[in-house]
Amino acid sequence: MKNNEFVTKWVIDTVKEKYADDIALVISHTTLRIDDSEPAISYFVPITKRGNELARTFILNGEGFDVWGIPWERLEQFAELEEYNITVLADSEILYAKDDEWAQRFEMLKARQRSNLADVSKMRGCALKAYAQAKELYTEMLFTKRSDIRMLAGYVLDYLARAIAFSHHIYFTKSQTAQLAELQQLDKAGKVPEGFCELYVSVIKENDEIKQREKCHKAIQMVREYLEEVYPDNTLREHNYQDLADWYAELSYTWLRLRHYAAAGDFVKVYMWGIVLQSELNSVCEDFCLEKPELMECYDYGNLDVFISRADELEKWIRKEIEAGGGVIHEYDSKEDFLNENA
Repeated sequence: MKNNEFVTKWVIDTVKEKYADDIALVISHTTLRIDDSEPAISYFVPITKRGNELARTFILNGEGFDVWGIPWERLEQFAELEEYNITVLADSEILYAKDDEWAQRFEMLKARQRSNLADVSKMRGCALKAYAQAKELYTEMLFTKRSDIRMLAGYVLDYLARAIAFSHHIYFTKSQTAQLAELQQLDKAGKVPEGFCELYVSVIKENDEIKQREKCHKAIQMVREYLEEVYPDNTLREHNYQDLADWYAELSYTWLRLRHYAAAGDFVKVYMWGIVLQSELNSVCEDFCLEKPELMECYDYGNLDVFISRADELEKWIRKEIEAGGGVIHEYDSKEDFLNENA
């Protein structure tokens, strides 16, 4: 008898003998196992505090097992697509049920999950949330190094891929582990941004930390543009980029300060206002998942023209980002224009 067969039989027998009133269901979920061809115990559903006592983690003949309990309340979160591995409920199978009522409740929960997967508004929210999570993970990449860089790069890819899948009302049956194969099938059907699968592999192959970050940033931009096509009302940018426009309107005076003090040769004030602008750029680029620009590295008290030239480049760049994102910079060429708009 195989290890998984032995453990599955032991769990079911133990439930029947010792936990008949404490555990409602024993469930098989095999899509994340190395051998997913045969049903095997994955988790159980306790209905009393005592039922949780069945949980076991152990190694049998070199093979690890995690027999864990999922309370009904958490299963409902899976049904509402609020848990990471949707497959845990979607691709599960009942091995044992306390009675027909519990079996029916479980199947109804799976039906509810399928209904949510078909819901346009629900899946739109899931797609945008996954995209936002990818951006947050990318931000973490900017402040870490070594193994964490590669770990976070993998999760950036994972959540971007999830955003793509959710936009088509599907999920990954094997989570992130066989994600690429499922993505490639979607790609054949024209449901993946052009070049994304190749970029996905390129990120994984990349050994240089800086280049890996750059490729993750490119992947984020690619998926953002793709989602804007899927959801053409511009939800991804509409409010955020107006915030960026308002930020720029406030900070534009700092660029004027830098040019003024540079013309006067006041290298101290140029330096101090320069660090203010660098700090602001760092913060706003983190919020908007933009590449962190280098301004202060160009500072040379003996050659302020180079520094001001870099500051001017960054001002043009940030204005271009605002325009691309749909933000509106409130600026006027004359006092009359201002009065006319604000009458």
